[in-house]
Amino acid sequence: MICRCKENKIAPAITLIVLSLLLMAGCNQDVTLGTRSMTDNLPVVTIPGATLRSNLTLSAGLAIDSNILGIEADSQFLTFARIRELRLDILESSDTDATEDGALDNFDFLFGLTVSIRALLNGVVREEVIAFLPDGDPQFGAAARSLNLAVMDTDVLDYLQAFGGYELVVNITGNIPPDAVVLSGNVRYRVGVGL
Repeated sequence: MICRCKENKIAPAITLIVLSLLLMAGCNQDVTLGTRSMTDNLPVVTIPGATLRSNLTLSAGLAIDSNILGIEADSQFLTFARIRELRLDILESSDTDATEDGALDNFDFLFGLTVSIRALLNGVVREEVIAFLPDGDPQFGAAARSLNLAVMDTDVLDYLQAFGGYELVVNITGNIPPDAVVLSGNVRYRVGVGL
């Protein structure tokens, strides 16, 4: 008898919650019921080296296929996507290129670094900065082989759902490294799932 009373009190409360969520969804309000984390590996990029020291300005677009993340262009169950971490790594293969100078490759050739996300949205190419290495960051000049970038708290769901995928554009300023540097990395997203 006591168990039935408890069930009778709980059932209307659950019904009320479900009806409220459906009502909000019907009013075109995104309702996030939970989140999940997704990680995507970046394509490999080679920064050519040279024995003569000179300035380097490089913009490399890394095309990403949205299907890898399992985000469909017409998905109606995702409410947001924010980048939580973006890391660049020098690969081991970087230390065996044809112009190898014998020293371990690192990111000391950098003066500045930003990463933007770019996609074709509603017939217009849009791009915005999503991560960067701040001026004075202790990773500069530390012979680092991995860089953890500061990320912007920006909703990038539209880019991830763009038909034909999206690009992460790595913008580098610095000096040309003494030999080629081969890098990759990964980006971790927090995605909201709901109505």
